[in-house]
Amino acid sequence: MRDGGPMDADPDQEPGSASREALIRELGVPDELGEVIGTLLELGVTPDAIRRAHATGRLEDAIFEPVLGPVRAERTVSPREIEADGGLQVAETQLMALNFGLPAPEPDEPFFTPEEAWALKRVGQLRELWPPEVYLQIARVYGQALARVAEAEVHAFRNRVEARLKAESGGTLGALPAVHEAFGELLPLADPLLLGVHRRRVEHEIAQAAVREAERQSPAGVLPGAVEVTLAFCDLKDFTAYAETHGDAAAVEVIEGLATVITSQLGEHGHVVKALGDGYMLSFREPADAVSACLGVIERMRSMDTLGIHASVHHGVALVREGDYFGRTVNLAARLLGVAGQNELVATATVARATEGLADWTHGGSQRVRGVSDPVDIYRTSPPSGPASETA
Repeated sequence: MRDGGPMDADPDQEPGSASREALIRELGVPDELGEVIGTLLELGVTPDAIRRAHATGRLEDAIFEPVLGPVRAERTVSPREIEADGGLQVAETQLMALNFGLPAPEPDEPFFTPEEAWALKRVGQLRELWPPEVYLQIARVYGQALARVAEAEVHAFRNRVEARLKAESGGTLGALPAVHEAFGELLPLADPLLLGVHRRRVEHEIAQAAVREAERQSPAGVLPGAVEVTLAFCDLKDFTAYAETHGDAAAVEVIEGLATVITSQLGEHGHVVKALGDGYMLSFREPADAVSACLGVIERMRSMDTLGIHASVHHGVALVREGDYFGRTVNLAARLLGVAGQNELVATATVARATEGLADWTHGGSQRVRGVSDPVDIYRTSPPSGPASETA
């Protein structure tokens, strides 16, 4: 190749010293970033990807392009082709994309993978079963939830994995190959895991609805095989606002702190049923075990001078399947959490009566609880106030 300016470099040619030097001159980067460009080219990053990353002010972000690029290349189907194949109309597909939180594609823009196009085709063919007001609502739920998942995913990778690799490699330049390899290995794991979790969560919701309906139709309201259990829910109060104000790293630290506290307060008869993002569902043999544990969790979290917590407890009967609980008792215990204030435990009358000597209960009257048909008689309590009673 003859010596010349940036226009003499072929952006699609194999990476080499000529293309490297031309790109460095074109972007006008200092020597240390010139070395980064050379490493990126050696790892298979295209000049166009480097240009895009440089325009954002984070040249090293081009390292993600070789992993994301092949997936983008699979997006070959346009909204007009979906319509022509009997699927959603162009305007409907554009509206679906907007509800997912994505930009609306142009009618002839190759925007979807064949698998995504097939799904949009089927949605269009199932309009009678899935009218627009239903599938658009589901799209909004998917979009909002997955946006949060993706944000947390990338933040965790950058702050934990990428930062560690840079520290071990002595800076950005030495870490690029390792970052590239780590991201390439981690990203493909998300799709099957997200699909599996989604399927299981749908199964769980269907099972809960089926058990509640069976309980309503049962003369005694108790199904064969149901067991007595005390269920508790502990949840960080105002966690979403805290994460937005203090950032994901601080939010993760609080969640890890809660996990440690929960484990330390379970006692001999307490069990973690499952984690719920910023909270936990717990099971106990007796109300006293649950109340002691929840008050201990609240007190410990308060003493740590961090984000406040609230909890709820209810005792009743529930069906047990694969380590989880189903039925109205679960629903009531979970919904009670919504009426609990910061550093406060809320319980039903059954629990309060069984633990009169353990907690200083205040009758909160009968209240409407979301998802419960009749008003619920509730009781409130909290650990004794101390120097650390005020939380952030």
